[in-house]
Amino acid sequence: MKNKKKVIDIKVNNRMKILLCSVPDGSLERTLTPLLPRGKVQFKVPIRPLGVLRILAGIEKYGYSSDIYDINNLRPSDEKLTTSFKRVNPTVVGLSAPLSHCYPNTKRIAKLLRKLFPDIWIVVGGALTASSPVLLHKTETDICVIGDGEIPFVKLLDYFKLHPTRRQTDYTELNKIKGLSFIDENNKLKVTGNAEQLPATELQYPNYDKLRTGLQEFAGNHELVHEFFQPMYTPQILDEDYDLTKNNNFETLKFVKKNINNKMGEIETTKGCVARCTFCQRSSKGYRALAANNDLESHILELKEKYNVRIINIADENSLGNRKQGYEIARIMKKCDVLWTAGGVRCTNVTFEDLKFYKEHNMLYIKFGIESGSQRILDIMEKKFTREDVYKTVSNCKKIGLHTNTDSVMLGMPGETRKTCIETAELVASLRYVLENDWNVTKPFLAMAVPGTPLYEYCQQTGVIGKTLEEEEDYLIRISEHKNLQFLNYVNKTGSSDKEVHHWLYLFEYAVKKEYVNLIIKDNKSIKNKLLLIYKKCIKPAFVGRISLVWEYNLRKKAYKNKKLLQKMKWYTILSINLLLSLSVPFLPKAVLFPIVRMYANTRLHFLIKNHKVKKGKQKYNLFADQRVDSAANNLRFTEEKISKTTRRIDRSLRRVVKNNREQMKPVISDEEKGLQILAEGQ
Repeated sequence: MKNKKKVIDIKVNNRMKILLCSVPDGSLERTLTPLLPRGKVQFKVPIRPLGVLRILAGIEKYGYSSDIYDINNLRPSDEKLTTSFKRVNPTVVGLSAPLSHCYPNTKRIAKLLRKLFPDIWIVVGGALTASSPVLLHKTETDICVIGDGEIPFVKLLDYFKLHPTRRQTDYTELNKIKGLSFIDENNKLKVTGNAEQLPATELQYPNYDKLRTGLQEFAGNHELVHEFFQPMYTPQILDEDYDLTKNNNFETLKFVKKNINNKMGEIETTKGCVARCTFCQRSSKGYRALAANNDLESHILELKEKYNVRIINIADENSLGNRKQGYEIARIMKKCDVLWTAGGVRCTNVTFEDLKFYKEHNMLYIKFGIESGSQRILDIMEKKFTREDVYKTVSNCKKIGLHTNTDSVMLGMPGETRKTCIETAELVASLRYVLENDWNVTKPFLAMAVPGTPLYEYCQQTGVIGKTLEEEEDYLIRISEHKNLQFLNYVNKTGSSDKEVHHWLYLFEYAVKKEYVNLIIKDNKSIKNKLLLIYKKCIKPAFVGRISLVWEYNLRKKAYKNKKLLQKMKWYTILSINLLLSLSVPFLPKAVLFPIVRMYANTRLHFLIKNHKVKKGKQKYNLFADQRVDSAANNLRFTEEKISKTTRRIDRSLRRVVKNNREQMKPVISDEEKGLQILAEGQ
């Protein structure tokens, strides 16, 4: 009897045509250029479709199969999408949307699918599902998967076997599957909680061979799979902190020279994060570390043999958080004769001895999430480390000779002020100085409110982001422009004016440079040494930095030669002003320098607004969108007065602030309200 049922299941599975798709991030206008193939000058790196690879591995265990359509990297037109969808003729489509910035393309793709196949099931997974109400009401999405998708998607496929079309919905059965959101029979949002998760022992490393079939089917070239591995010499990965050619370690230089024509690859050794930073949209609940065993070794050797990988980056949300696992990873890297790097490392998770061990076992570079140099802002972010912790760990990297970063910071969190901005600049200057880097600091990020985070919920509580479906959809569409002029899409949650926040972006750069010069003067008694260092680390890099900008601009902008003379003159004028300001830093006191910087920033803002604010009609950027802030919302703001009254670091956490605000608001009663709260709290 069991064998007969198994045969029936296989027949049903074969009739079910599943298609798993990756979704591009960014606005519709900015997702026209394919990431595959790279081309001769390609600054956009193909993004591995890890979500669909994990789902495919999960469903194959239960007898299901699927095609993979890597829409994110291939970026086909609507016409090509339509042709491909008709050829596949799917009954179930899974759209993997790992970022909130995927919303415009998720809506676009779902609309095309629904027009072609009115009755198919369209399921969306990934971090975008924190905005489930918008997806379910404003797009053709049928069901969202909340959290890890491996278990709930298999259960959904079992459900779809009994309900082949969306017109046969059984809400009682859907309610039994954890990790879903959908619109119920009463036209209300229903959230069944966060998804069940695979244990760490069942997590697998991605099988890139699975991509070959899809790339052949939808791009006509299975060899494109090699494009997911970064050439070792690509200019954009060789920044100052991570420049293989500047490494003073002879063995590293020898290795790089020997392998210059080989590739760099990425692996994930954990899922989730030990921290809960209040601005961060966590992709997975909790923290699970994969075993560093033969599976990892086999995966690394496969990357070496099939894809010529010789440097591997650990791209975890929280790398090396498990010390025992970290040491085993290092031993395997050494054994496999590859260099390796790690990003997303907490500065308090690695001691001097740990760093020394990793360096001895082929580690080339380690990147920390610094985020801010102000202790107050670190507390609001709930970072659970101090400025001193950051400085100590970066100093340890210098002592060991291990490359690390200095500039991974952001501005614009609630509670940010001019003072905290300068504190961050001063910490960054001290880190660059101790590492003997020059003063050419990269620009800070602006804190973006992403659904499923305390920062987003705080913005809704205080009225700077609307709560209606229309307002939330507008916000999602606008932030998809995040890679272009980020200040225009900044939603101000600081309590300071927009003009003031814009000024901080400029103040930060020159405050870093001023502090860097001060450190040189303070640490050197010899006037000759002071002047030599200021020339070597400040003046000369100022010229070199501007020249590199000209080179990069001409390289990126193919149409530069066709621009009007006035446009070229404006760009070179700005470049010249920046250079002159930089050259004046060693000679002007802060009392003179900083007001000049403010005037320059305000002038730039004037033209920014003039060029981008729509005088009539709908605004394209969040900076110009209307904000509905009433007196009740003002009472929920985390003001200077409230911050000054906090006595414990935990009381400054934005998570605590948001929780306290909830208690002042209308209590959550209905199932729909409870579902919205689950989504707001995130993973």
